[in-house]
Amino acid sequence: MKKFILQVIGLGLVVYYVLPSIITGISISEPQAAIIAAVLFAVINFAVKPILKIITLPLNILSFGLFGLLVNVLLFWFVASLITGFTVSTFIAAFWGALALTVANWLLDKLTS
Repeated sequence: MKKFILQVIGLGLVVYYVLPSIITGISISEPQAAIIAAVLFAVINFAVKPILKIITLPLNILSFGLFGLLVNVLLFWFVASLITGFTVSTFIAAFWGALALTVANWLLDKLTS
């Protein structure tokens, strides 16, 4: 539970402060949208993503893991489409946002373990 809370807080900071200032095409209009996005990202990472990894394993093997990055981009874009106040305008912005969140998630995982 501690790891989940740290991940929600860390991703909330990344989503709210870093991504909109670095990546053009990603914007957050209110702090509540960042908190909701961080919670939804954490839930997806803990609940949905392991199932998707198993389902897409053959494609990941064939593409040397690049299909996993596409899944991350699509999940990032999906979360942005669900939350009002959190917008991702292009696929390229979703790509860089998902890549940044993957790196942030990896760092948080290394720091909390």
